[in-house]
Amino acid sequence: MKIKLAATAVALAAFSLPTLLSADDGLKYEDLVHCAATSLAVAQVLNIDDGTAKDTVTIGKMNDQAAALMAIASIGAKKDTDTVFADTMKEKTAIIDIFGSSDKTKSSAFIQNEVPKCKTMGEAAVEVLAEKKAN
Repeated sequence: MKIKLAATAVALAAFSLPTLLSADDGLKYEDLVHCAATSLAVAQVLNIDDGTAKDTVTIGKMNDQAAALMAIASIGAKKDTDTVFADTMKEKTAIIDIFGSSDKTKSSAFIQNEVPKCKTMGEAAVEVLAEKKAN
């Protein structure tokens, strides 16, 4: 259900916003998809039911960031939302594999390096979309 919401948000943003990126922005499609997938993977991990209360606020923020990143990737790369969503889900599977890896140094390095970078990129994407919608 949450994935369908993210896909819907991507579709709506892609159709309702003017072009957000130019080639000069320095944002690569692969980086946007990677960070969208990272946000979704973190949300999925946080949503695992271990008998404790879920951090629904953080999960919601991560899903919102993923949707914003996918929208910007779709618009910037001029790719349809289905393609962006499929690429993101493929990348998310690879990230979940890293999280579940028996090599804890690999997962620890990913969490220390990639998660903060992608969180920052996701927050910026949410702000950009909010500004574009306000204008």
